[in-house]
Amino acid sequence: MKKLSIVVATYNRAPYLLRTLESLARQTLSPGLFEILVVNNNSSDNTPEVVAGFAGSHPQLQVRMVTETSQGISYARNCGIASSVGQYIVFIDDDEEAKRRWCRRAVKESPCRQRL
Repeated sequence: MKKLSIVVATYNRAPYLLRTLESLARQTLSPGLFEILVVNNNSSDNTPEVVAGFAGSHPQLQVRMVTETSQGISYARNCGIASSVGQYIVFIDDDEEAKRRWCRRAVKESPCRQRL
């Protein structure tokens, strides 16, 4: 079981999304302990190609993309929750960059944490 699911909801922000994904690739938490779940909220840009290209460039990471057809961040995040496999779920916006220890801290500082 994965420790952490990182949900990235996105809508037509492919250029920003790649920066977010690259910041997740630099995490200090072992790649085997987390998944990156991109929720495509009906984007009409090249979001699927960006996600596929990123996944291909980072085979050590588990990267998945699902589509939510109901427009809006709450629908997209709920879809992410329903599609997640991690013990913990965190959200990051598609225009943010995570610091290198962000995932590790999310797991370590959880009140329900177990030893890594």
